[in-house]
Amino acid sequence: MESRFGGKSVMAVMAAFVINFSVCHTGWVDEQELVDFVPVSTVDVEAVVGRRASLPCDIEPDTKEDRVYMVLWFRHSGGKPLYSFDVRGRSFNKALHWSDPLAFGRRAYFVTMSQPSSLTVEAVQLDDEGLYRCRVDFKNSPTRNFQIRLAVVVPPHQLLLYDEAGRDVAGVVGPLEEGSNFTLLCELRGGRPQPTLSWLINNTTVEDHTVLQDDGKVIVSRVSVRGVDRSWLNTTVKCRATNTALLTPHERSARVEMHLRSTSVQIVHKPAQMSSDSELTISCVAHGSRPPAQITWFKDNRKYTRGKHTEFVNETTTVAQLTMLPQPEDDGATMRCRADNPVLRTGMEDQFRMVVPDRPVLAMSLGSTLNANDIKEGDDVYFECNIRANPKEHRISWYHNEQQVSQNMSSGVFISTKSLVLQRVTRRDSGLYSCRAANQMGEASSQAVYLRVQYAPVCAHPSPVLIGARLDEPLRVRCSVTADPAEVAFYWQFNNSGESFQVSPARYVSMGGTTSELRYRAASERDYGALLCQATNAVGKQARPCVFQIVPAARPSPPRNCTASRALRGPEALLSVRCVAGYDGGLTQHFTLEAVGDESRVLANGSAGVNDLVVWLNVTWSLLETLTDEEVLAVVARNKKGASDPVLLKDLVFRDAAKRTEGTSRASTRFPAAAALAALAAVLTAAGAIVVLALRKRSDPSTQSKRPSQSVVQVDAQGRRYLIAYPAPADKLDPKPDILGAKTEPDPPRVVLESSDSKTYSIREVKPLEGYSPPPPPDDVVPQR
Repeated sequence: MESRFGGKSVMAVMAAFVINFSVCHTGWVDEQELVDFVPVSTVDVEAVVGRRASLPCDIEPDTKEDRVYMVLWFRHSGGKPLYSFDVRGRSFNKALHWSDPLAFGRRAYFVTMSQPSSLTVEAVQLDDEGLYRCRVDFKNSPTRNFQIRLAVVVPPHQLLLYDEAGRDVAGVVGPLEEGSNFTLLCELRGGRPQPTLSWLINNTTVEDHTVLQDDGKVIVSRVSVRGVDRSWLNTTVKCRATNTALLTPHERSARVEMHLRSTSVQIVHKPAQMSSDSELTISCVAHGSRPPAQITWFKDNRKYTRGKHTEFVNETTTVAQLTMLPQPEDDGATMRCRADNPVLRTGMEDQFRMVVPDRPVLAMSLGSTLNANDIKEGDDVYFECNIRANPKEHRISWYHNEQQVSQNMSSGVFISTKSLVLQRVTRRDSGLYSCRAANQMGEASSQAVYLRVQYAPVCAHPSPVLIGARLDEPLRVRCSVTADPAEVAFYWQFNNSGESFQVSPARYVSMGGTTSELRYRAASERDYGALLCQATNAVGKQARPCVFQIVPAARPSPPRNCTASRALRGPEALLSVRCVAGYDGGLTQHFTLEAVGDESRVLANGSAGVNDLVVWLNVTWSLLETLTDEEVLAVVARNKKGASDPVLLKDLVFRDAAKRTEGTSRASTRFPAAAALAALAAVLTAAGAIVVLALRKRSDPSTQSKRPSQSVVQVDAQGRRYLIAYPAPADKLDPKPDILGAKTEPDPPRVVLESSDSKTYSIREVKPLEGYSPPPPPDDVVPQR
């Protein structure tokens, strides 16, 4: 029989025949049809209710040539399958899954990737418990059957921990006192199979416990501890229930809290002798008290409240420090440190005898209501001088930076017996303050107390600062302030008549806390204006910003409309010269009345008025008498960039009628050969015109943005330079904005002669040659700077 059926037993062949026949004709095989054909092994599987269960079933064929046809799952009591895995006529990956909706339904799915394969059931229910059979049909191999016993575990649903009075301990047992007893009960409800209950103290199992009730539904266990000592502090008592290894044991625990007495109290480093010249700090340490001990200092039998009291506390140790200044009358007194448990009302103490030399002692301090780190300008400040002297002091004095302070009510300085009051302090009041006292034993001084008066930033330099700058000239504008605290934040602002904006922080850097440096460049006329530097510290914002006025830098323009007249000031006669100030070049200018000759000398200085921009220059008549025939009066404007062209004063009558003839001769000498000068001016004008006509007209883009020049410079054969100036067209006149009432009429041309010996002569109101009209200036003439 075996050779005929390929080495298979007759029973295996018959079983396979019955299976195939039944499946082909009915679709299912009744469970009882195979009970007597194949052996069945049993596997126990445990699952927690509501969770997942995996029922194993090995579907691997015995040979590589064989393959699975079908896997069927049965419940032991039923004859019909409740799940099938069908591979017939299709690939393994496309097998058909079917789950009985009256059994597992969608809760079950067959997993073939695991080893062995398993039927996974989600959300296990109590009625899922039972015996299951997995049947595996192969193409060639005999059918296999596996039997699985599923047990469903129900965890306990309630675990209580309470004391003898039925109070839930809520995680803490006690507080207990040393030597006391305590009892805990643990109550367990629910669970299938029935859980086991155990006690642990600091994770060590306690064997000595009593089960008071165990009826299958409720278990009550009790544990008792007698005569607890200090070692039970923070001990953990735990009740544990478990009925499966699939879940973490259900636990309730409580920590033991205790009230403990102090074990020791000691004054550390008891002083053998205490000096009345300096403060002394003594420490008292109390160990073992829970809650921490409260330490109190006593002098003899009275509570000691003077000095500075400080405490440092942890769970069982308290350190109290007393900083005190002994007094002469403290000599012989007993200083005691007492540590009390605030709950148990028990205490311990330590003490020492005070030995204090009889000499004056002073303690200087800022007023107790003041915060030394929060005093600002305008606050009222007072100092207290605590004097301990035996015998009593007879003199008290106060010192600021080693200089004695006297009472000055008008300045807000008041001195009473033992206090110094300073009203409306300023930053100048900062410094070290001390007090001194003297008695029959001598004089003593207190320690110095530093008074810090904080104030908002103020400019460290006069403001405003005028800064002249050319276009595209790089500037480094440095702003310095004084402030306390010195940690300041700067910000810069630019203002002009048309706009105001904050300067980007990338343009300035801090130079040491109270100094900021701004990199600035005037790229156009709009960039001239005021730079405002303002700082802020913790006290406040700078009240008045530091102002830097950025102005175009140039030599000033000559004054205009100069007139001279004779004036009397009492008995003295004066020559009074009045001029309208020209453009100041962007800087502060001043004016001089000079006698121009071989060497110029200044006769008078003056400045323009604020509102009318008119300058007055006065020189005494007697000084004019000293002029030589070669000297001419000229008005010159000056600033930091240089001097303007001089304005000559001509046809002045400053001598009496008897000397007019002499004055006329002097005037003709002062202007050598007036006709010759006129001829020279005509020649120079003609020469300038020829040069101008010879220049080619060109346009230079780099100069189009600047005001065109009306000047031409020429050098003759003798090395002399001539500057020929023509008036600008009336529609292109550019009066300066800072000149009030500036006239727009063009000025007549003028000639400036600079000789080879470096002497310069300026002649105004030069008339051109008769019948000659100068050509307009070329557009390509480069401005001379």
